[in-house]
Amino acid sequence: MAAAVAMAIGCSGALAEMPTSGSIIMFGQSRENPYFGQNAVGAADIAKKFGWDLTYVEASSQEQQDAAIQQMLATGNKPIGIVLNPVSGAAAVASELAIKQAGIPLAILNQVPSAEQKDLFDVYGGVNDFLSGVDAAKLLIAGAKKAGVELGDGLVVNTVAGHTAAQQRVEGFRSVMEKEFPSSHILADVNSGGYLENEGYSVGSQIIPANKGKFNWIYGVNDALAFGAMRAAKESGIVPGKDALFVGGTCMNPTTNAAVMAGEIVGSSVQSPYIEGAAAMYALAAFINTGKVIDDEMYLSSDNPPSIDEPPHRWNFMPNTALEGTEDAYKNTVIWGKTAQELCNYS
Repeated sequence: MAAAVAMAIGCSGALAEMPTSGSIIMFGQSRENPYFGQNAVGAADIAKKFGWDLTYVEASSQEQQDAAIQQMLATGNKPIGIVLNPVSGAAAVASELAIKQAGIPLAILNQVPSAEQKDLFDVYGGVNDFLSGVDAAKLLIAGAKKAGVELGDGLVVNTVAGHTAAQQRVEGFRSVMEKEFPSSHILADVNSGGYLENEGYSVGSQIIPANKGKFNWIYGVNDALAFGAMRAAKESGIVPGKDALFVGGTCMNPTTNAAVMAGEIVGSSVQSPYIEGAAAMYALAAFINTGKVIDDEMYLSSDNPPSIDEPPHRWNFMPNTALEGTEDAYKNTVIWGKTAQELCNYS
């Protein structure tokens, strides 16, 4: 993303003063996915600090989400702000434009809007998915070096077709692998239709036997997908850490954490959905409070959450802290007062 000119811009969507009560509406994806459930918990906890209630409206398709947003706008009852996790970042443009035209402060999370989309939202708070993919590739390379393995060709277990965040992760992953291992190729990049272990297992059960003997690494775009693929690989007689290396790069739950600590998954990172929801809400609150936004990007500190008394940046990227595969790393890595052990426990 090309950095925009760093200047504070006043915006008409911001309110005259910080309200001490009111409603935030969060339009998100199904909370059957525990990641999105924790997005909502993080956002609601921070909203409560400011005296605001948060209502979560979930959708399973972009069309369903668009309809819910149009229905809300048609009532004429404006919330003090909206947090939006688009089902499909590229397809949510019409809804984002409608919210902006209604003059409602809008924060996006989870799928990074491009610089060309900056007029469609006020602030983004959440993960840098391209960087997440970069970090996953670095974890894989470090794991290969530790195991004395020369990386060859590999497989990618992806999420839902059209999911911008996953596409950006794979782009980041590819960028590192093409530079560091130009002779290594991705033999298959397959959408699983979901985000969890069962989807990773289902896809892995198809692509692993079909490519057995042709690859020595698998990238699942989160630890659960990587773990599911690893289960399928074991059933095909593949030994993790010996015959193939597995990487996800996004910690999730005690099961995936145990696989990281056992060396079956080569390291992880704390991309916490709770922190992501909190980051989006802090960015929205800062915009509402100051009425301004700095038209640039910012990487937030892992020590303390951002102040709402200063204008937020347009893009506010949450911490994405790498984790060594040790129990101490999970206990001692802290983001905004919460340990990795707490944050990597949501499914």
